[in-house]
Amino acid sequence: MFNSVGVICKPNDFTSQKTALELGVLLKDLGVNFLQDQEKFESEADLIIVVGGDGTILNTARTYVDFNIPILGVNLGRLGFLADVSVDSMSTVVSEIVNGEYIKEQRALLSCQVEKNGKVLSRHLAFNEAVIHRNATPRMIEFELYVDDDFVNNQRADGIIITTPTGSTAYALSSGGPIMHPSTNAICLVSISPHTMSHRPFILHGESEVLINLLDCDDRATISFDAQSSLSASEGVSLRIKRHSNFVHLIHPKGYDYFEIIRSKLHWGQKV
Repeated sequence: MFNSVGVICKPNDFTSQKTALELGVLLKDLGVNFLQDQEKFESEADLIIVVGGDGTILNTARTYVDFNIPILGVNLGRLGFLADVSVDSMSTVVSEIVNGEYIKEQRALLSCQVEKNGKVLSRHLAFNEAVIHRNATPRMIEFELYVDDDFVNNQRADGIIITTPTGSTAYALSSGGPIMHPSTNAICLVSISPHTMSHRPFILHGESEVLINLLDCDDRATISFDAQSSLSASEGVSLRIKRHSNFVHLIHPKGYDYFEIIRSKLHWGQKV
């Protein structure tokens, strides 16, 4: 049972705000405390419902992962990989979930640290992926890769994607990476247009620590996190990544089927 529910809507989106208000009425009818003030979420909410899409969930997950508050996603358009409740089914599904009928799963995030000359420049979280990529120039960048302090290789490429299992169906997929089931304890490295054709996606154990040192890139590189925040990077900058200590807990309606969502989003053939 959930007794106090916080609702987050997509910023500057009228439809999302309208749906959030409708959701608030429903929650009150169900006898649930409806929270709109996000300053109260950390201390009072035992569920957060995100009305928007996968992008809004990414931001919410990074913000509240360390407070152990489960997240449910209501999608305003086509069902997403993370926001898997439609507006049409919202009333029925939310009523069931509030009454304890749901599926709960945990998802891993990446803890990312940008360094230079032994000093930490900034820290970031990523739910899908962290990416080092070249800027708008035809020249590739060069970097060296370490895993758990062991040297792996030097690469010249347009960049590299470090992805969680959740993010394996995002940018990494379009770059030739594998689909990883969300329950997989793994981190995947996917090179972007590598100069050497022998480079292939590399799946690591989820406890691994990845270190990428930028070599030849001048000011041509950018490091981005979930495609929602980014910073410029130059030669001598390093990106250190490991799995975050806490997990995001996603709530799904009963009958949730990950493979059904994969079939729908990737337009795979249906079961005969």
